[in-house]
Amino acid sequence: MRILLISYDDYKFDGRLRELIQVAKELGEVTYITRASDGEQPREKGHILYPDRGYSRFIFFVCVQVKKLGRQDLIFIDNRKGILPGYLARKLSGADYVVQDCRELYDMKSAAGIPGRIGCIIEQIFTKRSDVVIAANAYRARIMTKMFRLKREPLNYENIRRLEYASDEKRQQVEAECRTFFEEPKFRIVSTAGCDMSRTTGKMLEAMKGLGEDYELLLIGESEEEDEQIVRGTIRRLGLTNVKILPRMDQDHLKYFIQNSQAGMVAYHQRDLNNRYCASGKIFEFLFEGKPVVTSTNPPLKDFCEKYRAGQASDDYEQAVRELAGRYEQWQNHVERLISRIHVEQNNKKLADQIRSLLEERKR
Repeated sequence: MRILLISYDDYKFDGRLRELIQVAKELGEVTYITRASDGEQPREKGHILYPDRGYSRFIFFVCVQVKKLGRQDLIFIDNRKGILPGYLARKLSGADYVVQDCRELYDMKSAAGIPGRIGCIIEQIFTKRSDVVIAANAYRARIMTKMFRLKREPLNYENIRRLEYASDEKRQQVEAECRTFFEEPKFRIVSTAGCDMSRTTGKMLEAMKGLGEDYELLLIGESEEEDEQIVRGTIRRLGLTNVKILPRMDQDHLKYFIQNSQAGMVAYHQRDLNNRYCASGKIFEFLFEGKPVVTSTNPPLKDFCEKYRAGQASDDYEQAVRELAGRYEQWQNHVERLISRIHVEQNNKKLADQIRSLLEERKR
């Protein structure tokens, strides 16, 4: 089966996208189009990079590539910005099937501005036409069935993923670059939300004041300028010296920083569907490095922590961090037991088998 996967996201920084590509490879011969970051090179022969010049040009770029590639059997759409180029690709390539992954969940009430509302309309029109629809967790699958008037509940694909070094040489290089950062012993908490204030970062900064100098918060990620200014202002106002702001990192650097820290922070606000019913993919990047997590109390995160005892879901971040630090070995044991039962490859194969089964039904 010839498969074209279309994504407007970045392979280098997007864990769910990387695993979806592996799922597609379980189904057939895959070509995948992703948005390029600075200096990025194709990962392999079937990887096509779009030199980012905006979304409208991305649609045109995909159409040009489809004409070059010729006949495809299946179009695999990653996220809502893949829908328009994906359905154009289906028409141009004569593909029999469309598989659509919906990692986000916005309704018209929570959509941001006109582009967000247009995205919702496009999803309403096309999602019910896709042969297979995938949701990021069971909560979202149930909501999407009603929202998009689907005949079948979407497949539930929890994004179980782990970070990998590109090579042992790269691991050694990162270690040589970053070793001195961790020389001073502290209980370090990593958040990959950067300075995003909508991700309850302000509350975490308040907690760091109470936690004191034996603890350190690492805010890793790309941030809006306004949010970063607010965070830096809060750090000055509270007199914090135990918070570091760091840029977005590739897999190699992020893995090293998590390995050498003690806990992960995964938090979202609850003001819209997408955030209230957030998917838990980020959690696994910490768990596979043996690190327990502190999370906000969104239903999927709270359920996960209570079910697997892999961390603390709490609205009191200071207390939650102190709980992890106070019984750290016990929490690490909970994480190790959970991870021993979870396999990225099996999770991907399970989704591939489910997709294959549904496509077989469509043939009948």
